[in-house]
Amino acid sequence: MVTGNFALLAGIAPPAICQWYLAVYIDAFDWVELPNTLGMVMHADGGYLGSKPYCASGRYIQRMSDHCQACSFRVDQAVGEDACPFNALYWHFLIRHRAQLSGNPRLALVYRSLDGMAPAHREGVWQRGETLLARLDAGQDL
Repeated sequence: MVTGNFALLAGIAPPAICQWYLAVYIDAFDWVELPNTLGMVMHADGGYLGSKPYCASGRYIQRMSDHCQACSFRVDQAVGEDACPFNALYWHFLIRHRAQLSGNPRLALVYRSLDGMAPAHREGVWQRGETLLARLDAGQDL
């Protein structure tokens, strides 16, 4: 869930994440891993396998796992150096792909939340996402 979500939000090319999963998991087989990764994780099949991208913010990760217990980032924030990167990347992803995703009824509530953000906060989230993606492109830690 966490690695796939990160790959989707960061815009990792679907073939690259497929190759990575096949390389790092001994029990990954093409016939299982590729449809799951391309369809469910990366939504690269255009919605054939999953009705919406499986993307999530830091708050969702905190609720569904124990990955946030020792994290130094603030899961309740999306902007600022100590804000959880998943939060800004989540909103950035939704803004970036609005034309393709806003008509999906399963994302209507999410887009209403996005539209309800104060313009300055939405711009701050966008800029934080841009900064995080630039760091990734440069090979830097988040």
